Amino acid sequence: MAPKSDALDIFLLLAQRPHSQCSHFARRSLKSIRFASSSHLPPRPTEDRTVASKSGIPLHVGLDRNPEHLSAISRIPIPKGERGEKFTPSVLARPLGLQKPPRAGENSPVDKRTAEQRKLDLQNPEKSLEQRRVLLRSYFRPYFQEWKRADHYRGKTFQSNPRLFKREKALYFPNIWGATLSKEGDGPDGGRNLAPALFGKISIISMQAGHWAQEQVDTFIGPKSNPDLERLVARYGPKVQRIDVNMQPDWIRALLVKLFRNSLRKTISKERWDKYFMIKLPRDVRRGLTEDVRDAMGLLNSQIGYVYLVDSSAKIRWAGSGDAWEGEVGGLNSAIERLVEEERAMISPKKPLTSSQPPRRKEGVQTPLKAEAVVA
Repeated sequence: MAPKSDALDIFLLLAQRPHSQCSHFARRSLKSIRFASSSHLPPRPTEDRTVASKSGIPLHVGLDRNPEHLSAISRIPIPKGERGEKFTPSVLARPLGLQKPPRAGENSPVDKRTAEQRKLDLQNPEKSLEQRRVLLRSYFRPYFQEWKRADHYRGKTFQSNPRLFKREKALYFPNIWGATLSKEGDGPDGGRNLAPALFGKISIISMQAGHWAQEQVDTFIGPKSNPDLERLVARYGPKVQRIDVNMQPDWIRALLVKLFRNSLRKTISKERWDKYFMIKLPRDVRRGLTEDVRDAMGLLNSQIGYVYLVDSSAKIRWAGSGDAWEGEVGGLNSAIERLVEEERAMISPKKPLTSSQPPRRKEGVQTPLKAEAVVA
């Protein structure tokens, strides 16, 4: 019996001993370790401020693209997002747009690269880093960030410029690719380009993402808020056109817009069906109207409405955002009339000199005498 009792005691002692993987044992053993440092506790691990050690992309780039509270490209002041902040939209002081004129095929969501080109892009470290930066910025951004910025004056981004931007200083409106309301079809890829329609005409382009944004656009160009606009468009005929862009942030809303095309056709005249574009805002660096392009054109909040006045060379000469404030509607109408006069002055040729109107002589320059008038 003695051996059995001894074996039982040994078994009980082993059962009461904590296992090496037990948390209680780990805490007790950690206290018994003496570290090389003067502190009795182990050093805390340093926080990794980057997403990937090799990439070197700071985490705040994905969470907040505008640490200076200015848009990265257009340099427009934006709200900080702090509680109790008082933000007033500033007057647009510099031209909006791109440096190069728009071309058909740009900003298209259709990827027409070959397999070899895709392979080379995947092996290119700079393009991979750029795509990673855009994806991080898109997916780490707070979902309600744009709606939170809409608390200030219903999301108005900037006040419209009081005068037209000079033609030589103005920048270009980007090309937009998307489906339209036309029943004739939009081509084999299911969409068409906006760039060909911009050249040769003055365009009033409205961009909105929903009913709330459409109400803001109507404060600029709606028949109730701006009845003079319809008379201006009717007076100048084919020289002035209206273009609408319906932009949706995800594929579900974009699909719903396409399903309700017939309802949209009832609210828009038939002449404007082929100029009503429906696009989906991308999350990729090379597909569609990217965030950098939207930043360059001042479209900083996709939840509100924007209005652009573009001349016959596809340059943005005037822009408005959010709800129209006092004087902005009149400023838009005046800008249209001024732009029409400018276009006419460029098209009309100079009047030839008649015999009754001799050319003016410059001061200090003598005109040579004709041989017939020389008298001996």
